[in-house]
Amino acid sequence: MAAFFTFIFYFFLTLFLLGLVGRIALRLWLKRLYRKMNSGFQEQSGSGNEWESKHRGKAQSSKKIIEKNEGEYIDYEELE
Repeated sequence: MAAFFTFIFYFFLTLFLLGLVGRIALRLWLKRLYRKMNSGFQEQSGSGNEWESKHRGKAQSSKKIIEKNEGEYIDYEELE
């Protein structure tokens, strides 16, 4: 009977230690993945301020503004 309790003790101790190691490994992996994705996004968008510099300070207008490289624009009206 003592051998059974010893086995149960070591079994749960092993599960507990694997859980701790797994949490630490998962945390490190997620941090590395976050840094990798964040640096890839910054490289892809340049300095990251391109969109902000283009859209900062513009007031919202009621007219629709279409750039020339957007293509043809058709304004549909809803029919009742």
